[in-house]
Amino acid sequence: MSPSRPALLALATVALAAGCTTPAVERASAPASTPGTESTSAAAAPSPTGAPARDQLLAALEKSRQSTYRFSVTGDVPDKQKVAGSGAFDPKAKRLSVKYKITGKEADQAERIVVGTDLYSREKSNETWVHLDLKRIKKDSLYWFDMTDPTGLSRFTSSVDQVRSTGPNAFAGTLDIEGDKFNDGFLPVGTPAISVWFGGNAQFTATTDAAGWVTSIGVTLRDSDGALKMTTRLSGHGKPSGVKKPSNYGEAWDFYYDKK
Repeated sequence: MSPSRPALLALATVALAAGCTTPAVERASAPASTPGTESTSAAAAPSPTGAPARDQLLAALEKSRQSTYRFSVTGDVPDKQKVAGSGAFDPKAKRLSVKYKITGKEADQAERIVVGTDLYSREKSNETWVHLDLKRIKKDSLYWFDMTDPTGLSRFTSSVDQVRSTGPNAFAGTLDIEGDKFNDGFLPVGTPAISVWFGGNAQFTATTDAAGWVTSIGVTLRDSDGALKMTTRLSGHGKPSGVKKPSNYGEAWDFYYDKK
């Protein structure tokens, strides 16, 4: 199937601060992979251990996504903007911390901490944290925050398509971004900010360490006009996340809670 030319749309980010919300939406014009550059180079190849490269990478991704890890992110977002972020995620304890900043014509920044079903958010480091009780938020609400895959690593794993080995503990390949499953957005892994519509292809690279943890993920979305490149580095696998609720915070106003 020849790749179509998708449109990219950065997802809305909702920040709670001093009882008000400021959604920020980044938009883009259609980066996608250049047709014919991926399929010839992304065929599965045996790894040095004898296991197919795809099986080896998926095993490392599955191991990593089920454990605690820290992440740092740098990359491009649409309209020649840049994103940087960092944080930690404990999927079993349902604890997350993330801090991100988008620079460019629609600059944005925010910090979030989630402990169980309690979300604490602020837009600037000198502001008071605002607490939102996620148990009171409906899933179709603008203020819902989904903790099932907040970093996008699970969605990345499910989208891995063709994989080849490029060296010891190193991989490259393509992502399957056809259909609806990509539209929720999971790139950059760690601070999801981009959604791809209308299908297409994307290239990725990944590395693992000797213990089988994923240590880096790079993704490139490309078309004839240029490319968006994103890099995520993972560390601290299996170690305590250190995520805890802030000591000082205020409560979100009642209008955040949909009572209908």
